Amino acid sequence: MSFASKLIYQGMKFSGIKKLYTLPEDEFLKKVEKMNQSRGYFKPTDKKAVYGEVEALSKYPVLTIQMSEKRAGKAVLYLYGGGTVLGPDKGDVDVARQLAERSGCDVWFPFYPLCTDVCITETFEMVYDCYKQLIEIYGAGNVSTCGFSSGGMLALGVASYINSNAEKLPMPKHVIAVSPAEIPHDDAECERMKNLNEKDVMFDYAFMEKIDKYMRHGNTNVPDYMMHGTLGDFTGVGDIHFFYSEDEVLFGALGNYEAACKRAGVPYTVTSRPGMVHAYTMLPYFKEAKEDFAKIVEILKK
Repeated sequence: MSFASKLIYQGMKFSGIKKLYTLPEDEFLKKVEKMNQSRGYFKPTDKKAVYGEVEALSKYPVLTIQMSEKRAGKAVLYLYGGGTVLGPDKGDVDVARQLAERSGCDVWFPFYPLCTDVCITETFEMVYDCYKQLIEIYGAGNVSTCGFSSGGMLALGVASYINSNAEKLPMPKHVIAVSPAEIPHDDAECERMKNLNEKDVMFDYAFMEKIDKYMRHGNTNVPDYMMHGTLGDFTGVGDIHFFYSEDEVLFGALGNYEAACKRAGVPYTVTSRPGMVHAYTMLPYFKEAKEDFAKIVEILKK
């Protein structure tokens, strides 16, 4: 481990962020609502890229990021994390801009609806509408999805949504899933996650006991793949690439995600490192994260 990664690991360990996930439900929601007051949609004013805006479902904002006025030949649907309850911050948008700059792809950054306000079905519908618009603009084989944590689950979930939908849009060229979220759906997966809980300095397994309720938002008829990403159907995707810390709770879901890829006959790769924080790859400011972020860039260039 590099010195910088050790500092980040220790900083997260002593920050107390892990305790957030163990709070009683009412206290947890109050904390999240307070954090979300300083988050949400914004359009950067810097000159580092050409920023635009479109809408999904005619009401949700989507930030578009291009390196010039002329569109690139390829695009990425980039999906932030936050457990489906926490909105993005400016750092998330900056990483999306870096991805556009380095990959040569245009990037769409949807500010998707959170499960503090809606059921996860509407979140999926919004993300799907973004993807559909991208396919209409850039064409089949020129659109990839990329996301981290809950965004990683959504990046994978686009394929499952397409396969469950009569419309049958073309599949993503590449799917990049960084520490994709997953509510465990079998005892073995649950046990693997629990065994990693002490090593994870950011995320706590206790959140798994809350998130089902938030994501359903009172809806008892939610498709299984929207709650448990590893039950999705990824058939037809060009390829899938997983990135994990080996010391995070969500690493316990990898085996089930690999099984889903094998069922679908989709080629996949796994990049994992010990001692990293959750979704470290999307913090491309220290050695290990820079190296693995560069891998993502090279995949998207293809």
